[in-house]
Amino acid sequence: LSKLNEQMDGIITIADEISTKNIEVATHNNTVTILNKQYSSIKKEIESAQENMGDIDAEKAKLKELAGAALELVVQKNSLHEHKNLQEAASALLKDTGIKTAIIREYLPVMNKLINKYLTAMEFFVHFELDEGFNEVIKSRHRDEFTYPSFSEGEKMRIDLAILFTWRQIAKMKNSVNTNLLILDEVFDSSLDTSGTDYFLSIMNTFGEKSNVFVISHKGDQLLDKFENTIKFEKKNEFSVISTN
Repeated sequence: LSKLNEQMDGIITIADEISTKNIEVATHNNTVTILNKQYSSIKKEIESAQENMGDIDAEKAKLKELAGAALELVVQKNSLHEHKNLQEAASALLKDTGIKTAIIREYLPVMNKLINKYLTAMEFFVHFELDEGFNEVIKSRHRDEFTYPSFSEGEKMRIDLAILFTWRQIAKMKNSVNTNLLILDEVFDSSLDTSGTDYFLSIMNTFGEKSNVFVISHKGDQLLDKFENTIKFEKKNEFSVISTN
């Protein structure tokens, strides 16, 4: 009985070992199944990739084109950025608080002096002054301060002509170039009175022989003796005819 019990214990031990081994075998079989499935999936992916190997060159070409386009955009971006910086710098300079103010401040005394000089030459005795915002301040000996619209049309024309001649003189001073051409369109046809016309002509006579002044006017008969040469346009048979004197 003791021997049978020992054998029975041995059989039970072996049976337990067999059960454990069977469990391990089942586990390994499951692992093998999973690995086989993964292998099949990977194999299909490899086969699919091998089938698409022919498109690699085309994709490389597309990638190269995209890289070239990207480089062009980078260059364009840098150019636009530089242009933006220049625009910002120019904006800062052209603001009322920028370089414009300094330039205006430098030339304003000369401009005001010349404007009053030309006004005096046309016997319009007022003190005319522009500030940095080009706002006028006009004073006379017998009147308080007043504005440009308060003048008569003839007086306004004298102020306009004085400013015109001043700008011409400033341009000559700034550019070191004496422009020998001046074209005036219907200056005498507006509200300029007779005395103003005479003063204006006297100023033009100071320009010198090298200056070419062309005055366009409909008052040809009144101004005929005021100029050395005249070019007259007439309508004849619906056509314009030119005659010179």
